[in-house]
Amino acid sequence: MRGEGESEDEPVSNNLIAGERLTRQLLAPLMLGTVSPRRLWHSMKKGSLLFKSPIKTLVETSEWHKLLAARNMQTDAQYQLESSESTKYKYWRWHGFLCRYVEADLTEQASSNPGSEGIVLVHGFGASGAQLTKTIDCLSETLSESSLTTIGKCLAPDMIGFGQSEKPPITYTGYMWESFLGDFIKDVATTRCQMDSFVIGGNSIGGFISMCAAANDASTDPTAISSGGSPGTGKCNGAILMNPAGVVQSREEVLAAEQASNGSPLQSVAQVTATDGLPPCKPAFRPVARAFGTGLLAYLRPQIREICIKLYPTNPDAVDRDLCENILRDSLDPGAINVMISGSKLPMPRTYNEVIAGDYGQSTDTTQSLKESTFTGPILMPQGVLDPLNDAKGRSSALQKLRSGVTVDLLQAGHCPHDELPEQVASSIARWLEATRDERTAMTQKTVDYQTVSRNL
Repeated sequence: MRGEGESEDEPVSNNLIAGERLTRQLLAPLMLGTVSPRRLWHSMKKGSLLFKSPIKTLVETSEWHKLLAARNMQTDAQYQLESSESTKYKYWRWHGFLCRYVEADLTEQASSNPGSEGIVLVHGFGASGAQLTKTIDCLSETLSESSLTTIGKCLAPDMIGFGQSEKPPITYTGYMWESFLGDFIKDVATTRCQMDSFVIGGNSIGGFISMCAAANDASTDPTAISSGGSPGTGKCNGAILMNPAGVVQSREEVLAAEQASNGSPLQSVAQVTATDGLPPCKPAFRPVARAFGTGLLAYLRPQIREICIKLYPTNPDAVDRDLCENILRDSLDPGAINVMISGSKLPMPRTYNEVIAGDYGQSTDTTQSLKESTFTGPILMPQGVLDPLNDAKGRSSALQKLRSGVTVDLLQAGHCPHDELPEQVASSIARWLEATRDERTAMTQKTVDYQTVSRNL
């Protein structure tokens, strides 16, 4: 988010969301109760319909989600700790922001042995962890009838800015969500739920973020480049991509880039980003971006059902009332507009060629000492080939050509196969888990041996 500042030592903040720097400074005092949120709210000037004070938004989103969580825990059995429900909703704080997540027992192993293998699933743009519960339920039934008794829990967080997680006035980027997911893995998946290993996956932008998070987690080298700036747990042993977003470079595109470079080595996006080689970010003027985001949300809200039906061509009946009401409710939360504003200044993302260590499309610059985080384990793609948003079949084929270990399962579904055809997606995941069991076990054992040696040293 570097702007055109006069000095690298004094970066400008003109590209941040209005009030973002103050938001980060006030977060801890607000959470600890040393600053009164109501007094802070009343001290701010009254804004207009389009240009609301970001500090008021910070207070409102914090107070609103605390009240929402309290109501849920008092009135809904799925939010109560003593409930016998197999699927529950719980809360976790990331940098002080209250975030919700789904936790479900997939097999009896989850309750009898918390230190088993788990699954982490990530929703797409505008959705929430609740959209993944159909697949989780079907996966629980499928795994209970299989020999995969070592699979324990499944987690599905509401990414910050979506679902029933807070939506503070901060800049949202893919790298920020990767960092969020990396901390969720460390704090919730491997600590609270005591997962010895896990498979991670997601849909749409959640698929790309989960793939990057897998690469970050696989790198236990503290000198490697990662969005979180710290080593991973090394416990991720598989990835599931359901109609994922992201850039895949074909061999022809890579060859064209090499020819255009006139013999100069090609740098990866990670290298260019880490060395501050990207050009200054020049987003739209703040009021313009906010006005556009507000207008776009107002335009989309009345059409939620119609848009979803287009994305679910095979099973439009899956677009039920709960799905539409959840999306609408989440979009009306205080601060929801901030995600839309951030869309005007997203940084350049890494390519799949880099993230999964493809056979081509990686850096050819041998002078760089920077190490990149990559994921080399097995990957499953339950791909809805009727996706109206892109050439899903062509994208899956291009990604499969990058390297071995990528399994593609083509389904007659749209952009959200996990919600449109959950039984088929669950069956695809179960077959893949069985087929890759030995490979994933070997990856986990290698990590355990590495960590043991590191502790002994």
